[in-house]
Amino acid sequence: MSMKGKVVVIMGASSGIGAATANLLASQGAKLSLAARRLDRLTAIQAQNPTATIKVFTADVTKAADVQAVITGTLAEYGRIDVLFNNAGIMPVNNLNQGAQQEWQQMLDINVNGVLNGINAVLPIMRKQTI
Repeated sequence: MSMKGKVVVIMGASSGIGAATANLLASQGAKLSLAARRLDRLTAIQAQNPTATIKVFTADVTKAADVQAVITGTLAEYGRIDVLFNNAGIMPVNNLNQGAQQEWQQMLDINVNGVLNGINAVLPIMRKQTI
């Protein structure tokens, strides 16, 4: 499947799998919206792909308003959304029995609620696009 011209939103695009996916899709001609908390890393990805079409957003996936702003901004920029890659995620380094409840709560907020925020923001748009 060709990704050329496809509009792809990557949540958690600033490092690891998200950054690697952004670079790969940029090389394949996708139109990208990259979102993460670390704007400097997103602009570095933009700079590494000077011929690619990339829009960047600062966003915290645990905040529904941030995620909605990414989706709204992407739609305003490109007119549609073909793919949402809910990639943002963390893994606690301490065991729950070591008093790391806050760390584990943050993991749930990002890994579960962040995905729900992404789906909630983009699903109505994708449904309209298929009609």
